[in-house]
Amino acid sequence: MRDLNEKRVIFYGHDDYAAGVFRDRCQFLLVNAESVEFASINDAIEAHQTQLTVDAIPELFQWQLHDDYQSRSRILFHKACKFIFSELDSKNVGEVYAQVESYYCKQFWQLVESCRAWQKVKASDFERLLMDCPECLDAVLQYKMSIEYFGEEIKRALTNNPKHSAELIIRCLAAEAKSQKSFYLPGNWDNSQINHIMLSYIHLDAANPNYLQILQNWPSSKVSQYNPSPEVRVKAKRRYERFVDGLFQNGTGLRCSVSVIIDMNQRACKGAIREGLDLTYSFGGSWLKEYMDPATVMNNFIYLFDFVDSQGLILASARQHEANSILATLGMHVKGEYDRSTGFEMRSNLASIEAMAYANFLEGNGKRLESAIEWVYNQYFAEEFDINGFSLALPSQRATWLDKCKAVGPEIERAVKAYSLYSKYSAIDNEYFPYECLKSFSSLKALDDKKYVIAGLEFERFGNILFSNESLLSYLYSEDIGELSFYEMMKRHSVIRSNYPEYLQPMLSMLIDNGFVVESDEDGRLMPTDNTAFLRIIWEHGAVSLMRFREKDLDIIESLTKRRIVTYCDKLFAPFEADYLDYMFNNASFTNSVGLRNKYDHANSAVKDPQANNIKQDYFTLLSLLICITLKINEELMRKTGKGGLDSFIDWPYYDRSVLRLTKKIGMDKRGDSTENCE
Repeated sequence: MRDLNEKRVIFYGHDDYAAGVFRDRCQFLLVNAESVEFASINDAIEAHQTQLTVDAIPELFQWQLHDDYQSRSRILFHKACKFIFSELDSKNVGEVYAQVESYYCKQFWQLVESCRAWQKVKASDFERLLMDCPECLDAVLQYKMSIEYFGEEIKRALTNNPKHSAELIIRCLAAEAKSQKSFYLPGNWDNSQINHIMLSYIHLDAANPNYLQILQNWPSSKVSQYNPSPEVRVKAKRRYERFVDGLFQNGTGLRCSVSVIIDMNQRACKGAIREGLDLTYSFGGSWLKEYMDPATVMNNFIYLFDFVDSQGLILASARQHEANSILATLGMHVKGEYDRSTGFEMRSNLASIEAMAYANFLEGNGKRLESAIEWVYNQYFAEEFDINGFSLALPSQRATWLDKCKAVGPEIERAVKAYSLYSKYSAIDNEYFPYECLKSFSSLKALDDKKYVIAGLEFERFGNILFSNESLLSYLYSEDIGELSFYEMMKRHSVIRSNYPEYLQPMLSMLIDNGFVVESDEDGRLMPTDNTAFLRIIWEHGAVSLMRFREKDLDIIESLTKRRIVTYCDKLFAPFEADYLDYMFNNASFTNSVGLRNKYDHANSAVKDPQANNIKQDYFTLLSLLICITLKINEELMRKTGKGGLDSFIDWPYYDRSVLRLTKKIGMDKRGDSTENCE
């Protein structure tokens, strides 16, 4: 392998940021296509890379050369094929590959494939090269013809290099890829042979925990070429757990926690304390004990425990843009997995902890959380909305945690099926229940069209520029100032167009022309418009509820809809809410699902103690899901009928002073967030 020659042409693809970086070098080769003589295999590879560039990005050369630039690229390609055929006639493939510059390892095999030069390679020489350089397998297995010519040789090479082979198979078959590429395995291979490679890999000291984690969460529904055996999955899981335990036992990494207390000495409804990365939410015991009627109990999950946000959306759900853009790309991700950020994990855990703490508090005061939830279905929906047919029967207080988990799953399904029937027939008829099937929460329709506004096809185009922390406009070059987004830059600084270099001016023009940024007539300051403010809500919340907007705002929404920047959603749950519920409840939608319903319906493990703490935690997680679903159904019935809701608020301090101190500590007060109504 020769050293890198950074001046040589590499074809990156039409949409790559580096697509035109070698334009001048390509032009030189094209001009001299007829006279150029190749001195090495690298010259031939470069000629092929030039042809690929011309074919894929002809606009780079249309104004640089005469009309024959494409024919010149074909001349280069024919010369490249002639050269590699000559090389493989006089040398074995290992000798030819040894002359390839390090820049061109993958591109060498591209040339072999394009020139159909596989026929010139001897099987014994090819196998020897793969044994000595297993990294070649990455490129070789992208081409079906390599399998047709050298299937047995490739099998032996894969078996001989379990570390490289296992990681290659896992990466290409099961990991989420930024770009799709072909990948072929020998056709006469079966699962047992690949299992042997995987088991050998698991026992290696150098086994990568990222690959072990993918093995245990293998996306069987999305991969047909290989399905790991139970032995492979279990051993991968155990090896991964040992690695993680060893990694953190000496204090490596960061520890964060979220906890809940109900403080009888706190009069205000809500408080919060942060110590380092540990966050504690406190709730006033005085309020919670004073009002324990079923309606207030359920309302507390809206206004105190924040099970839904200001848009009425399930707060625990993962949002697409909540994670840092760079951090979101780190590590490996399984195909079809549910994206879990640290923020998501903390919110999801907080919901179940709050449900557990409140349930314990109510039981200590002679009430039950389950009774309040039953009241909604068995009494409130009929009395408030005149809708009969909803029912719920949650497990008794004396049942074990295991029995409670087994009982609550079907009750969630009963509640959802009843709503589904009402959405279809405007009534709940028991005769239809056996024919209702809940495969995904995304199938549940809203009672009217246009319940939510969500991102449309063109949303990311503008959203990434305005709100992403990777936006080139989020850095003020002339002042050396950076913000989390261009939106924040405009809000906090006096920004004018001349602050930005020439190459960013088209981006600014696009935002101005499309009504997302306006220039002040007085001083030229760039400011976000109402359109931008609306998009920001969708960027942060994932959706907006139309019932929370004024009539005059609907004109903005309609304009953005016509341009496909946003679109309407007619479902009970916004898409990301349905994803969250599917992830938590069943196994069908995501490869890393928690699948609590399936876990307790299908006896996924032996149970040593039906009162174990982990089973107790699962129960309150299921209960928190039921509460979220109940709040969403109730809001939809309110939206449809115009009934329900709060008549008035009780005069009671909402925030404790600890909340004000925390907002100052983390800098939220500088952003203009309200800290009023603190005791």
